Amino acid sequence: MGLLAVLFAHPALAAQGDKEANQGINAAKGGFCKRAIPLLESAESQRHRPSSAVPLADCYAKQGELLKASEIYHAVASEKKERGYTARDVAAITSAKKKAAQTDARIPTLVVKPVEPYEGLVVEINGEAIGDPSTPQRFDPGVQLVVVARAEGHEESSQKITLKEKQRREIKLRLKPKPAATKPPEKKPAATKPPEKKPPPRPVATKPPEKKPPPRPVATKPPEKPAEGEPGAGEVAERPVEMPEPTAPPRRRQRDVWLGAGFQGFFIPQIAFQLLGEGGRNVFVPGGDIALSTRLGGRFDLVFSVAYARFQMPETPFKPKGHPDTDYEIVESDLQALQAGARLVWNIPLDRDEVFAFRLGAGIGVGWTFLGDLYRTQAYPADAVPGDPSSFVPGDPYRYKKCRGPNDPAGSFRYCNQLDYDADHYPGYVEPSWFTRPSGKPQGLKPVVYPWLLLPEIGLALRPWDRVAFDLRVGASVTGLLGGLGMRVAL
Repeated sequence: MGLLAVLFAHPALAAQGDKEANQGINAAKGGFCKRAIPLLESAESQRHRPSSAVPLADCYAKQGELLKASEIYHAVASEKKERGYTARDVAAITSAKKKAAQTDARIPTLVVKPVEPYEGLVVEINGEAIGDPSTPQRFDPGVQLVVVARAEGHEESSQKITLKEKQRREIKLRLKPKPAATKPPEKKPAATKPPEKKPPPRPVATKPPEKKPPPRPVATKPPEKPAEGEPGAGEVAERPVEMPEPTAPPRRRQRDVWLGAGFQGFFIPQIAFQLLGEGGRNVFVPGGDIALSTRLGGRFDLVFSVAYARFQMPETPFKPKGHPDTDYEIVESDLQALQAGARLVWNIPLDRDEVFAFRLGAGIGVGWTFLGDLYRTQAYPADAVPGDPSSFVPGDPYRYKKCRGPNDPAGSFRYCNQLDYDADHYPGYVEPSWFTRPSGKPQGLKPVVYPWLLLPEIGLALRPWDRVAFDLRVGASVTGLLGGLGMRVAL
């Protein structure tokens, strides 16, 4: 409600806060939201203008405060043109309607749905009771939420969750009943038994003395005959024949030269682009390789390989780090490259016959982009209104469109111009290689020949047959995270 009170302050105080508003708008356009937010908040507290409220909401949205941004967008979108409003204010009201819908779609929601009706159920999220937890509740993404549920006769339940943008989360609430109180069993008085009467002792019977039978004559045992095969008296015993101990099966023969082929691909994460600038996207580079390996003495393999890689990247916004929003370009690539390299791999057997082996190594090489080009085109915000320069304000770069030419569309001269280093970057522009430097222009960025480094490489080898082996490997290289699966045959 505080934000709405600020937004609907009367425009009669137009002279107040103009300085902070202009400074905040310029900072927001340059992407410096931390500096822009306090300036724009101060300006809006003194007087309200849609042209300063919308940039404030843009900065809130960039910092993940989507609820604040949505509240401002809807408040501005519901306004009507008043006396004293400029063209920038009218353009801000128009853009606020679209931005409100876009922001609402990004706000995550949470639904707490009991699996059964609980009497006296109370659900609190971050200490605030929710009237109807089964209806979607909106929260900012990335904020930790503590959900506590209580009901009569049940134990309290608590859990922590964090929502992501556009997430629609539903929690199935199941409460445990409290254990019923049990009374200790009552002790019954011990029953007293009457003393037992012992019977009188019986007289002991005396046995008559037993008569011993007369002793029997002892039979004499005849001498035993030696068994067949045993030596008799005066004969020499033969030595038993010793059986040889079983020998272990021979080890599998070591193969020194292998020829293999398989799939090899790279994954370039978006964070790699953000090390150099803003924008970018996750890129998967498929390919394959042919390799010849030879054993160097004990457990080391020297592997020579030739690989193919396709660096295909769809239209992607990008600008150098620290540059203003007007320097965004749409970059795309259809480059194809060959890579030659050498790797040293250490084999660690996991069993006696080396059916399984752990492999650890590193490699170096060189790459050559023999086919394809790198394309760069100046870009402008897609929500801008042609002919209205004030509507060309920073927005979501992943929705930017390609400039058709200088100041085309009309009013885009700050984005589509011939004054920056990318003055001629319009549809059809092909980036030159980094070995060429056109006169009066910066050096090209297309990598024709580039170094290649792999460190480390981790893999697992399976050798089910004597002459056939399969290799699974992963690693980190200068062209991205590597993954490969191949087969090799002993020569």
